Amino acid sequence: MEVKRLTNNIVNKSVRETLAKGKYDNLLVISKDNNNEINKVEYDTKKINDLSNALLKNVQNSVEQMDSGQIESLFLYNQSKNMRFNKIENGIVLDVSMGNIYHSSLFANIGPTIPIKLVFAGQTDVDIDLKTKEYGINNIMVEIDAIIIVREITTMPISSKQKTIKIRSPISIDIIKGNIPENYFKMLQ
Repeated sequence: MEVKRLTNNIVNKSVRETLAKGKYDNLLVISKDNNNEINKVEYDTKKINDLSNALLKNVQNSVEQMDSGQIESLFLYNQSKNMRFNKIENGIVLDVSMGNIYHSSLFANIGPTIPIKLVFAGQTDVDIDLKTKEYGINNIMVEIDAIIIVREITTMPISSKQKTIKIRSPISIDIIKGNIPENYFKMLQ
């Protein structure tokens, strides 16, 4: 759970930082005719590809910082210094009680702790998902999401386990309003 929480925080921070730069507004290009009716809606492929690359670089940079133990620059430092995280030169070590390892709610926070090292496998993938659906009368809702996949390894004294975490983060939700046909008004009368 801690690994997933950390990864979610890192990915959400990276998405916020990337979108805060403001370069990725207007991912949709709407063409209108002389009567101000929508002819065509296109995705700005160059901006979407640039956004995908920027997200990938930002997430990988944050993961590399965490993997090398440089958590001061990440938001984790203030959260982790009073908690169960220990910073080491090559990563982060999380102290977990024996009760949590054996899934015992009775002994969850008692007993000795075991250090578990978080190692990021170094593979991060970013995909942009574009969805459209009908919204009301002659309107379309366009949703653009980033799907970020991070592969991690948790290393315990005896074993290690690889985990793939997939996070869907919304980038933009737009509603494109079309004109209501006159036939519709005639039917209501």
